[in-house]
Amino acid sequence: MASEVAPVKWYRSTLFNITILGLCNFAAPGIWGAMNSLGAGGAQKPYLVNTANALTFCLMVVSCLFSSALVRLIGIKGALIFGTLGYAPYAAGLYTNNRFGIEWLVILGAALCGISAGVFWMAEAAIAIAYPEPWNKGKALGYWLTYRVSGQILGGAINLGLNANRDQAGKVSHTVYLVFIALQCLAPVGALFLTPPEKVQRQDGKKVELGIYSNPWLEIKATIRLFFSRKFLLVLLFIGQAVFAEAVFFTYLSCKSDLVCSIRQKGKEKQTPDKSLVYY
Repeated sequence: MASEVAPVKWYRSTLFNITILGLCNFAAPGIWGAMNSLGAGGAQKPYLVNTANALTFCLMVVSCLFSSALVRLIGIKGALIFGTLGYAPYAAGLYTNNRFGIEWLVILGAALCGISAGVFWMAEAAIAIAYPEPWNKGKALGYWLTYRVSGQILGGAINLGLNANRDQAGKVSHTVYLVFIALQCLAPVGALFLTPPEKVQRQDGKKVELGIYSNPWLEIKATIRLFFSRKFLLVLLFIGQAVFAEAVFFTYLSCKSDLVCSIRQKGKEKQTPDKSLVYY
């Protein structure tokens, strides 16, 4: 194996790029998950944030459908940068609602988050699968996903630290959102350091290949055909099972947290491996 290893510059290596991808995951969806696990996004009442979350996930489906065509136009690095841009506006909307009672920015931020997040999920998955060497794929996937969970844990720790003395129910301190906004603004900056696929240096000496049609419309049609392919339909149940937990955490349990738990307890939830243990 040692004789087969090609020379690699550290800033072009797959490990460096998976680290960049993980940091983007940490700062964007990781912190977003921490916010949405505070109970109604940390707000006093859950209804507005539940509406915003519904809008976010609906737009994610649409933007993800067209995301491969976007890669054809701006490249996978550009798609990753674009995918990180919508998270901070949503956090800003929660901040203005928390402090000033403004509601329209929550909805606008949710829309921007949904549009960008659909592209982000596609781009990060494509990078995580295509960039690493064959023998490093499993380790790279685990390493990359660790950052997202770390973002949620750190977000909960920040909230707990800023609200440790608040044992009454209600909304969290607006200072929490300022920290979250600052962290999420780092995601697009981090994405700028991603190496384009044609410049990545792998230890096996092979180039990174991303199969994209030259015509964006052909790419969209190929994506639609994939949705109805037998292989995709066979794993659809497993996909639903995997993402159903997010629906439960960010709606039912989140609302229950908002209406029942103290502000300090909301921060503790993110420090608990199984959130259901907080309630029972």
